[in-house]
Amino acid sequence: MSRTVSLVLALGVGFFYLPIVVLAIFSFNASSLMAFPLSGFTLSWYADLFGNRAFLEGFLTSFLIAQPVGILGAFIGLLAALALTAPGLRFRAVFVVLVILPFLVPKTVLSIAQAMLMNWVGLGRGATALIAAQTLVAVPFATTIIAAVLIRLDPRLEEAARDLGATPWQSFRRVLLPQLSGALGAAYSISVILSLADLTISMFLAGRTQPLSLVVASEFRRELKPDLNAMQVSVLVLTAVIVALTELNRRRLRRRASPMRDPE
Repeated sequence: MSRTVSLVLALGVGFFYLPIVVLAIFSFNASSLMAFPLSGFTLSWYADLFGNRAFLEGFLTSFLIAQPVGILGAFIGLLAALALTAPGLRFRAVFVVLVILPFLVPKTVLSIAQAMLMNWVGLGRGATALIAAQTLVAVPFATTIIAAVLIRLDPRLEEAARDLGATPWQSFRRVLLPQLSGALGAAYSISVILSLADLTISMFLAGRTQPLSLVVASEFRRELKPDLNAMQVSVLVLTAVIVALTELNRRRLRRRASPMRDPE
């Protein structure tokens, strides 16, 4: 049974990651023809990529849009998680459905609805509308991450702070918030990654704003070139760096908090 499970797992991993491996291999292929056998090793496609003004401008645009999406996603996710885990909350199931609904609705349907709403409120299309729409998609993920940490925290710590004379805000800022710093960092990171990876919402709401996803889609429609492989590998590396930094920060905060939880 264990061999069958291992085989199925290996096939699943191969199915998902083999195309990425092939893409990375061809990004270093000396020939512009993407076919085996390889013609040699080269970094010229990466040199061409970083001399590509459209790529650099698209990356900068995506990066600048992703920052407020990350901050807003973490902030709104924190508020939603606090409400979701509050004791005695009425209609908790309804609230959960409302929070995760943007994740359940197909992105095309959600994007059209958001475009209509943005036009109705006067935002139209552009960076502001794109930030608002992408934040809505990021909130369910951020809320889930923060709520998963909140439900494991000991409520007696806040009660002790209140008994010692702390106000609700002081107990939140000095007791609860430090314990949520890792979760907030993870919520910020996942919101940034979702923003960088978004294509569907950008197609409907970007307007004249050209994030990297639209630049890649435009290049892909015209011609599949090796520098496009290099572009995708660069984005994957950036995503991996964000995930690694988030995990390192989480472990650092956990090591810092462990002596407080397990005093000798």
